[in-house]
Amino acid sequence: MDGQTLTSPLKVVADPEDTVPQSDLETQLAFGLRVRDDISRLTSAVNQLRSVREQLQSRARVLEGRRSDAQVSSLLDASAQATKKADDIEARLHNPTAEVVYDILAMRGGTRLYSRLAPLLMWSLNAEAPPTAGMLQVLEEQEKELAALETESKAFVSGDVAAINAQASKLGLAFVIVP
Repeated sequence: MDGQTLTSPLKVVADPEDTVPQSDLETQLAFGLRVRDDISRLTSAVNQLRSVREQLQSRARVLEGRRSDAQVSSLLDASAQATKKADDIEARLHNPTAEVVYDILAMRGGTRLYSRLAPLLMWSLNAEAPPTAGMLQVLEEQEKELAALETESKAFVSGDVAAINAQASKLGLAFVIVP
């Protein structure tokens, strides 16, 4: 543009050679954005679980030398149980042990929710038609699974983690900050 400044917004114009109706493109876009938003929700849940788990583990390492104190020992046991619970929820959201793409198929238990949502996003980006009824059905099932896991994750934070924080507070210890 040789140093020119744009003074008007860009206008996106459909390829005149393309035969896909505008309504199909809009449906495809809406589907893709919906899947993207679901993946973002899943990622936020995983990030929160990881933050909580890392804090629990870090605090446990610091307090391990005080395990002879029964109250601290009880706190450490609760922390270990909460860590396992966070790991379990995360493992249902995605496969945290996968190192390469084919691990999600090769490992026990098969694909997790993230690995089932991601192809829907890819298909919506590469398609030249609206999503099929099957794609919509699969997305709806996966959104139900995501909602259930989000509910479980929130219950974990408001229940287990809150109880650990209350227990730590009684001992005069700061414990886990939920992002």
